[in-house]
This record gives sequence, C-alpha cells and structure tokens, in this order.
Amino acid sequence: MRKNRAARLAATALLGLGTLGAFAGTAHAEPIDYVRIELLELHCQKNSEGDHDEAYLKITDANGNAVKVWPGGGLKYQTMGTGYVRSMADGNGSAALILGKQQARTLTLWDYDSTSGDDKLGATLVTGSEVGAETQWRTVEGSGGAYVIGYRVIDI
Repeated sequence: MRKNRAARLAATALLGLGTLGAFAGTAHAEPIDYVRIELLELHCQKNSEGDHDEAYLKITDANGNAVKVWPGGGLKYQTMGTGYVRSMADGNGSAALILGKQQARTLTLWDYDSTSGDDKLGATLVTGSEVGAETQWRTVEGSGGAYVIGYRVIDI
C-alpha cells in the first residue's frame, strides 16, 4: 500500500512540474482543427473548345504543389460538353483535400490537351472557415469555357 501511495505522489509531482513548465514559458503548439473539402458536382455551362472539353481538377496542397484530385480511378480526364453534369465524388479520397480551418486551397479546373499545353478553365479559392456552410457553387471561367463546381467543407 505504501508503494502505491509513493508512486501516486511521484506521478502527481511530475504532472505538477509539467504544469509549472507551461507557466515558466515552455512553448506548446496550438492544435490545428482540420476540415475536408468534399467535391460534389461539376456543371458545364459552356465548353471551351469544339464539341467537348477533357476536364480534370487540381488542388494546391499544403506545400503549394498542384495535385490532381478529379477524376479519380486512374482516369486522366472526364469529357464535358455544354449542359453536362458529372459527379466528382470519386475524387474525394485525396489527402490534399484536408486543410486547417484557418487555411485555404485553390481548386483549378483544366482542359487536357494531348498536342499542346493544357488550358486553364478557371480557379476558385476554398477556405477552411467555410466549414458547416451549405453546398457552395462556384463559377470558374477560362479559355472560353464556363463551369460550376459544387463542394462542401466538412468537419473531420
């Protein structure tokens, strides 16, 4: 019984020192509250070339790198023509869609071109502070095309 009491006193003393360390100026990082961008739908209001575009979506990750997130499943792009609506749910597995509530990421829609550089169809900024809001519908325009991206920011 005496050993248990001694062990409890020692543990209490160590916890107390840890608490005192905090008051003595020991730096403690604030925890980051994370959210996830949930991709929903892509609507083509006007494709940028010919009868269709070959659309794909990239996001800037935490290091500022552009990471392809949609379409998933190993596809390079999805064919999009005026009036087309595509689910973007297959892109939701990417870790690049996770960010802090105080952070922001840029979603950029591209048109794949096999013979030249890809065309930028537009971009939009998504912030972690949008968490809990209703579905967001953002219009992006570029290279003569107009699209609407539907997404939500959800707490994780």
